[in-house]
Formats: sequence, structure tokens, C-alpha cells
Amino acid sequence: MSQGQRNRGSGGAQPLPKPYDFVPFAPQVKRQAPVGHHRYLHLSGTLRARLIARSPVHVASGLLTQSRDPRYPLIKAHFRVNGTPVIPGTSLKGCMRSIVEAISPSSVSITRAPQLPRDLKASDKPERLDVAQRIFGALGYQGQIRISDAALDGGQTTIQGTPQLFAPRRDALVYLDARGQLRGRKFYMHGRLASGDLPLEVCPVGSTFTFRLDFENLTPGELGLILIALGLGEPRWYPKLGGGKPACLGTIEVSEPQVEMTDSVTQWYADFDPPAAQVGDIPALIQAARDEGLVLENQVHRLADILRWPRDDRRCPDRSY
Repeated sequence: MSQGQRNRGSGGAQPLPKPYDFVPFAPQVKRQAPVGHHRYLHLSGTLRARLIARSPVHVASGLLTQSRDPRYPLIKAHFRVNGTPVIPGTSLKGCMRSIVEAISPSSVSITRAPQLPRDLKASDKPERLDVAQRIFGALGYQGQIRISDAALDGGQTTIQGTPQLFAPRRDALVYLDARGQLRGRKFYMHGRLASGDLPLEVCPVGSTFTFRLDFENLTPGELGLILIALGLGEPRWYPKLGGGKPACLGTIEVSEPQVEMTDSVTQWYADFDPPAAQVGDIPALIQAARDEGLVLENQVHRLADILRWPRDDRRCPDRSY
């Protein structure tokens, strides 16, 4: 399909509505020196939760595999570790980081857009990092969290036919406002699943995954910001990850969160018996994120409107948009 055909839509039909919208950039980026890894001043521990697929989830392995379905002799395989389908920790980290950057006074870490204002570009000075860089890491600084692969708890993968998708056009005018400036961060909306002739191996609706995040030296607000990013705050949202997001794949719900933490890590080395972990008060941690000035309310409500679920009022595009 030529570029002109793509812009006009398949078979001369008008392009469908865009399956995404934008969260405005932070009006100001706040940077400071991170606490570092050489001393323990704040909270360390583990966040555990269950991830539930609210639409089929596909994270590509980059491989084609044979199928027993005569309609689809070859399918794009889901990512596996030792034969078990998983959501890679890197996919989870990327999903979380994009949300944290969007709802906090943070820079934009990954972009090829030349129109991005200079003050929104990520700092390359380890002594001046925004909150997203302090949590997730930056050039010359290791982050304060580690996310494990989320393994499928049980059940079987299935085959989902999805539309053929094209790479985003970075020069598209839809990304710019009337002044020619970028409109913000793009997030795909939820909706009714689109179908097509591209076969993907997916974890079907209702699949559950085991989620674990280990954190070190986070302030209560920084930990609360992570919880908000996962959709555990108010207003609530449902993150999206993996492939096929424009076609409404990749909707997940984070449920049954449990936080175990301690602010006495030095006792792990000073005492024979490790200190007992405290059960984290999730609402209090979420409130701490706001008390520490880490949450941009306008951006939170805009993202919540984009990522609200269910969205039976809209159908995801099954052709060019």
C-alpha cells in the first residue's frame, strides 16, 4: 500500500478516527540529586500483584511458530521464558515509565521528535534527575526498582487475527497543535477489539500473571507514584502494553496489590535476624505522592479519560486510520 493509499484509507474509504489521544507535557520539569545507592534513607521492599488481561495480550518474541489451525499455518509467537508465556519485565517497565513521565513533573526520555522543547528533554547529568529518572534510571544512574517477568499463571494461549499495523509517522500533523508544537504524550484508548488477517499468539481475556517489583530507597511519594501509574489510584485507569495496542489488544488490570517494606535496611546487616517487613498502606502511599508534589492533577485526569475501561462506546480500527 502506498503512502497516499494509507492516508486515504483502504479502498478509497475515509480514514477511521484515531485510536489514541494526548496527555499534555508537564508545564515544568523538577530535577534534583537522587538519594543514590550508597546509603539507605527511605523505603525498600517488594510490591506484588496479579495482572489480569482485560483484552488479549501479545508481546512479540520476534519468532514465527507453526500452528495447528489450518487458517493460520504460521503465527507470530508470544514471548516465552523456559516455555512459559510471560510479559517481560522490560515491557512492564516501559509501560509504567511512560505513565509516570506523563503524570509527574518529568522529562520525556524517549523521543525522536525534533519539535520537543529543550526543557523537556531528559537530563544527562546524574546529579540533576527528574522523578521518573530517579525511579527507573538514567544515563549514568541505575534506577531504584527491579521488575521481574510476569509469568502466565495457567491456561493456554490462543490465536487472534488482528489488522495489519503500520509504523507511526512522526511527521504527521495530528501530533502538532496550532502553534506547530507537539501536543503531548500519545496513549492508545481501549475499545471493542478489532479483527484482521494477521495471526498473533495471545494470552486471552481473563489470563492472569504474577507481578513482582522490588524497590530500594524510594520515598513514600515515589512508591505511591508507581502505584498510581499501575492504575491503583483515583481516578482509576487500565494500562496497555505489548503489541496491537491500536487494535485494542494489551489491556491489563492490576489487582490484589500487596506492599511489604522496611525503612531499616541497615538492620539487615547489623542484626542476625532481619527486621520484620511492614505492610504498606496503599492509600497513604498514594496520598504521599500528592503531598510530595509528584502528581500533576490535570495530566492524571486527562490520562484517566483516555485509559478508562470498559469502552464499549468505541470500536478499534480494523484498517487504516
